[in-house]
Amino acid sequence: MREISIGRFKIARIVDLDDAPFSARVVYPDSTTEIIRAAQRRLGARFIDPASLDLLLSFHCYVVRTERHTILVDTCVGNDKHRPTRPAWNHRQGPFLDRLRRAGVAPEDVDFVMCTHLHADHVGWNTRLVEGRWVTTFPKAQYLIAETEYRFWLGEHESRPSVPVTYGSFEDSVLPVVTSGQAVRPAKR
Repeated sequence: MREISIGRFKIARIVDLDDAPFSARVVYPDSTTEIIRAAQRRLGARFIDPASLDLLLSFHCYVVRTERHTILVDTCVGNDKHRPTRPAWNHRQGPFLDRLRRAGVAPEDVDFVMCTHLHADHVGWNTRLVEGRWVTTFPKAQYLIAETEYRFWLGEHESRPSVPVTYGSFEDSVLPVVTSGQAVRPAKR
């Protein structure tokens, strides 16, 4: 883990899941095998698997430390999440919290969790499974969630309750934060 300084801020990248295969066809549906193969030759095996031509993605968060606050920006995929259509994410047991601690940050040290948006790969560590319940991972933090984003996914959740919204992450990684009272949803200006 490398930390950089920008003025008085210190920023570190904490990896949750690295080199996760993801079909290039999903991201680039109009591309051809030839185009993807050419991109693989140009970018190398670090970004595109030469055999499968899958994109190799990294899911990570940023820790921003100021003189007064510790802030996490996005919280990746998480552990124990039921994501059957995403095998690399499904019921995984990754070392994210250990990596965070090695960077000098315990869950109770986090003041703010900034959710740039509410996709499954950005909110997973908002919660963790404790005795069969999803509880907030960062017990003292305020979770910053855009009101417009929250209302959109809430509408999707309410209009189709039998369909897991954002692979189920709205239910297991966003709603428990709101229920806990730790969510701060600034209104759209």
